[in-house]
Order: sequence, then C-alpha cells, then structure tokens
Amino acid sequence: MKCLFNLILLVTVFTFSLTAQTLDEVTKSYNELVTGANEQPAATLTKLMELLPKAEALGEEAAEITGKITGMLPTLQYNVARMAHDKKDMDGAIAGFEKTVELSEKYNNTEMAKQVNDQLPILYYTQGSAKLKAKDRSGAMVAFNKALAMDKDYSRAYYGISKAFRGQSMDSVLYYTDKAVELAGSNSKEATGYKKGARITTSKSAAQAAKAGKNKEALDLYGKALMYTAASDEKNISKYNYKMGKIYQAMGKSSDACAAYGKVKDAKYSESAKYEMTQKLKCQ
Repeated sequence: MKCLFNLILLVTVFTFSLTAQTLDEVTKSYNELVTGANEQPAATLTKLMELLPKAEALGEEAAEITGKITGMLPTLQYNVARMAHDKKDMDGAIAGFEKTVELSEKYNNTEMAKQVNDQLPILYYTQGSAKLKAKDRSGAMVAFNKALAMDKDYSRAYYGISKAFRGQSMDSVLYYTDKAVELAGSNSKEATGYKKGARITTSKSAAQAAKAGKNKEALDLYGKALMYTAASDEKNISKYNYKMGKIYQAMGKSSDACAAYGKVKDAKYSESAKYEMTQKLKCQ
C-alpha cells in the first residue's frame, strides 16, 4: 500500500513539474514573441496562433497567458491588414480586415470589431471601383453589394452599381443613380457628381441612338439627360434641346421641334435653332 502511495505521489510530482515546465516554456515563448510584434506583426501573429493551443491545453494554470495571447490576436491581424492596405493590396487588406472581425468577435473585442466593420463598406467600394476600372463588372458588383450588405444607406455603393450597368441596362443605370442621389441628398456635392455622371452617360447613349436612327429612344434618353442637368447649366440644356429639335424635325413633328428649339438659349446653339425655327419650320 505504501509503495502504491509513493508511486501516485511520484506521478503527481512529475506531472506538476511537467506542467510547470510547459507553462514556463509557453510564457517564455510569449514574452519573446511580443517584443517583435510591432516590427513583424504577420510573423508574430502566426507564431502566437501556434502557441495558443499549447496554452489552452494547460487549462486554468495558463488562463492568464491564454488571455494575453487572445487579447493580442485581433490587434495583430488589424496591423497586418493595415500593412496590406498601405501597399495598395486591396484584396489582401479586405481579407485581413475580415479576419480581424472574425478574431475580434471570437475573443470579445467588440470595439475592434465595430471599428473594422465601419471601415469595410468603404474598402468594398474601393475594391469595386478598382474592379470596374479593370472591366471586371461581375467582381465589381460583388464588392458593391458587400458594401451595401454592411451599410444599406451607402450612396457611393449604389452609384458604383449604376456605373457597372453602363452599356448594359440604362434602366438599371438610372434606378441606381436615383437611389444614390436620394441617399446622398439631392443638393449635396456627392449627388451633384452622381447626376453629372448620369447626364453624360444618357446623353452619349442618346447620341448613339440618334446616329443609329432610333429616334424615339434618342428622344427618351435626351429627356432623361435633361432631368440630370442642373438648371444653371444653360449650355447643356441648350445642346440637348437642340438635338431633340433636330430629331423631331426629322420625324416631321414640327410643333415639337419648335418647342424644343425655343428652349435653346446658349450662344453656341441659339443661332442655328433660330434659323431652323424661322427659315425652315416657320414656328409661330
């Protein structure tokens, strides 16, 4: 019986010594890693992720060091994502920030999770714009919709989608432009930019339709272009009305042509409009 007791005591002492030694090793590794965290966040993050299971396996005795490790992981991941962002690696930055949110939520860092979630819609928009510039429409759509999934009132994302539809669906271009304008506030600087983009897009499409002999479509598009033209923009108001007057005239709709020409005030188009009204149409 005494031998059995001594054996149990020996095993207990050995186990305690092994645990203590392992805890010392984990603590030492942690202390060594954190000294280089600022200079090498990616490497430190990887090694701490490898160290974490060893600390967790020690249970309550390593609770303090486990807490320190899990407390550092979201911040390190954030720093890694920031480095990718600074290098203009948008895909890498977004993947890094998404991982930051994942770690923050897992380890109850609500402040970090909120901070990154507030930034992600802007990053998705930037990513979408870059993909659109690279003519990756589907990739751009995915990015813009991710932004809207996180912020349903993000006007820039709606406008990004409107641009992705250019050359494919004018109805969609106008729908998403109108949504962007509504959310930005009709008189805001951003909305002014959205409306200018829609004006240019619709007027170009109108000119193409007119050249192809699609008069009805051209008239509809010029009418839409006028909707997005500022009241103070006399030059473009005159230009679009002059173009509409020419189309109506070609269609034999004299009264409509006269009405359109009558709205032309800018000097560049006014003489030509006046000539058509007085010499050809004999407008009253």
